[in-house]
Amino acid sequence: MPKKVDHEERRRHIAEAVLRIAGRDGLTRATLRDVAIEAGVSLGSVQHYFGSKGEMLRYVVGYLGEQVTARIMARIGELDGQISVPAFLGVMASEMLPLDDRRRAERRAGQAFGTKVTDVPELADPLRAGHRWLHDRVAELIDQGQRDGELRPGLDSGRESIALLAMIEGLASDILFGVRDPDEALATVRYHLDRLATP
Repeated sequence: MPKKVDHEERRRHIAEAVLRIAGRDGLTRATLRDVAIEAGVSLGSVQHYFGSKGEMLRYVVGYLGEQVTARIMARIGELDGQISVPAFLGVMASEMLPLDDRRRAERRAGQAFGTKVTDVPELADPLRAGHRWLHDRVAELIDQGQRDGELRPGLDSGRESIALLAMIEGLASDILFGVRDPDEALATVRYHLDRLATP
């Protein structure tokens, strides 16, 4: 009996190859042929799942977001859901910062996607949608933290969301450039969240 192929698993396997290439060499090297070599599959196999580089990169953008979200939720799950909003935001930040090889590769890939938006129009919509989704979720958490008395009242949740995400982006670049070490970046995030928390 022929083996049943898990098509979504194949797509994820190819996406991981794209992330490795983008993190190591940049997206210009993530051609369908190079991805096939990196993934250890035939070019025809990659083309079976993705008709173009743009289609492949669009999938990878969504996959990358899912991976980061899954890690955040796994860490929250380890705490049995007993976590304050400031602590949740701290966990989120730590998973978005390039603190290990995997997260460094993801961050480099994410930055590469951002610079490719004008060259690969297929990336614009999913990148914008991902940013809007994340901004809205963080704003909702800040609102919840204020309702629960964990964050100072009177905060503008929309602007605070923008500020926190911009800080994470900046600190991520600082780590990649060697301007700051991971411990200093995490301490800066904690300092900021402590300022938002109720005394």
